[in-house]
Amino acid sequence: MPPKVVVLVAGGQAAGKKSVCKAITERLVEWKVTDVRTISLSQFKIADLTDKGLNPEGPDAFDFSQALTAVLAQHNEVLIVEGLYALYEATSEAKALRDIGNIRIYVDLDADVRLSRRINRDTQDRGIPLKDVLDDYVKFGKPAMESYIRTTKPTADVVLMRGSEPSGIELIAGAIYDHLLAISENIYTPAWAGGHTGRLLDDDMMDSFYELA
Repeated sequence: MPPKVVVLVAGGQAAGKKSVCKAITERLVEWKVTDVRTISLSQFKIADLTDKGLNPEGPDAFDFSQALTAVLAQHNEVLIVEGLYALYEATSEAKALRDIGNIRIYVDLDADVRLSRRINRDTQDRGIPLKDVLDDYVKFGKPAMESYIRTTKPTADVVLMRGSEPSGIELIAGAIYDHLLAISENIYTPAWAGGHTGRLLDDDMMDSFYELA
């Protein structure tokens, strides 16, 4: 049986996607929802593609078929999938992954802030020289963001403008909790079982909370 709820968290490099996943998990645990797992699309990254003239930060660097198989094989109550291309839909495999998401989140952080975070992370945590970090950003990171990642933002149910802000986390965690409660009371059939389309936020909620700043 696949996960009861699949949450997709997308956004640019160093936008704070993992922090959002952590905040959602912690809020759910406070409500006694403990069977929560997060997996990253970086686990399904293909070997370096630069020698083939491809962008190693572009969508071609990820095996979406393998990612989809891994997601459907999970049995958690809540599965959070985070990655640059969690909302990507330009290939059939990527679209299939996106379509099983019950809640689609895009973490939208200012480009300068993301670059600053990327520099700190790569130089301090990964030991990459500053020049190489900046070269990779200009050659690979920025083009990937502008051509592919940012284009997935309109497909999100919720856009978090400042990462894991409390109002956004409360909305998302609350929708997940209510959904699990409905399943437990047998008043809801998951999308993968031929029931509801799977989206947890109705139009009124999306109009109110699409961009949380």
